[in-house]
Amino acid sequence: MHYFFLKGESLVSGAEVNLASRDINHAFKVLRLRPGDNLVIADGLGLAREGEVVISTSSEVLVRLGSKLPNSESPLNITLFQSLTKGDKMDLIVRQAVELGVNRIVPFKSERSIPQRNEKQDQKRIERWCSKVRSAAAQCRRAYLPDVEPVSSFKHILPRIGNVKAFVPWEREKAVSLAGLLKQPCPTGKAVFLFVGPEGGFEKSEIEALQEAGAEAVHLGPRVLRTETAAAAAIALVQSAWGDLAGEGVNV
Repeated sequence: MHYFFLKGESLVSGAEVNLASRDINHAFKVLRLRPGDNLVIADGLGLAREGEVVISTSSEVLVRLGSKLPNSESPLNITLFQSLTKGDKMDLIVRQAVELGVNRIVPFKSERSIPQRNEKQDQKRIERWCSKVRSAAAQCRRAYLPDVEPVSSFKHILPRIGNVKAFVPWEREKAVSLAGLLKQPCPTGKAVFLFVGPEGGFEKSEIEALQEAGAEAVHLGPRVLRTETAAAAAIALVQSAWGDLAGEGVNV
């Protein structure tokens, strides 16, 4: 079924709601939804319901809400801190992170980040990434829309670590593996921070600053991964050990 979001709306069984204006043209002209067709409406906060189209015109698509759908969210609260990348790699990182179940994405500028743009350009990219979040969440049937924060500086993300379990994949770390650390019990708060560097990797001074703030430097295996691969691999490892990718036997 087709999937739509009404972020923050109160979705009550039996109620009738209108699709967001941004979705009406797509639903009516592209998908050709008509009265009696079924779809899904999610509130972006974790709740999704089946729905049936009642009215479908070029200016209004009214949907009657039905049964609540099962929750597909991970028990973990994962935040991905991703250093800015060149080209459209960030689009891929955002999409994969959403599919793998992250709750928040924090783009930031590190020493080797290549696109050093101004605030106006950063805002346009945030808007694009939020659009990627919405389409990825619909594709993988998530009722929760992960947040994409404004682009931050490296020094401003350090104080956020606090007591949260935080990992930073680093190609020069050879002794400590992320997979090995994940054999420990899941942290009580079920919150995990992942810090992923840009194409050229983190500077040693940045790794030291992250460690001093409380993050643990780890490796993801014997091969050096691209930044977009490292982000997806790290999220998948955490979800497999402590989240919902492992099925039975999760180490909690």
